[in-house]
Amino acid sequence: MSETATLKISYIFPNGDKYEGECCRTSDGVVIRKGSGTQTSASGVTYTGEWDNDKMNGSGTLTHPSGAFYSGLFRDNMYHDKGTYRFPDGTEYTGTFNNNRFEGEGEFTDSQGLVWRGKFHNKAALGLKLKVNV
Repeated sequence: MSETATLKISYIFPNGDKYEGECCRTSDGVVIRKGSGTQTSASGVTYTGEWDNDKMNGSGTLTHPSGAFYSGLFRDNMYHDKGTYRFPDGTEYTGTFNNNRFEGEGEFTDSQGLVWRGKFHNKAALGLKLKVNV
């Protein structure tokens, strides 16, 4: 897929989503998101960051109306590799993600501000240890 020079656009999709940022035209004439840009869904979810092949790829931040947000790396529209996810209640996970899931080394800060460190796998986090600040 050969691509042409980067274009800057502002586009409103039929479903009400809005994209402002960089894009390019494929050899087939299709305009795809590529470069940096911001997309806001009709429901208020906002992504600001890097795009490649019309998907969230690279570094970015995804913010939800609930107050939850993810800041880190994306691959094919999913949280992937290093990042931080903050839940609406203020609890937070910082570490490694794989396909939108906590995966590998990370730290979870609970609602009392205690930090738990260890290995996460899907929904399990066996053997977490309390991080003690001395």
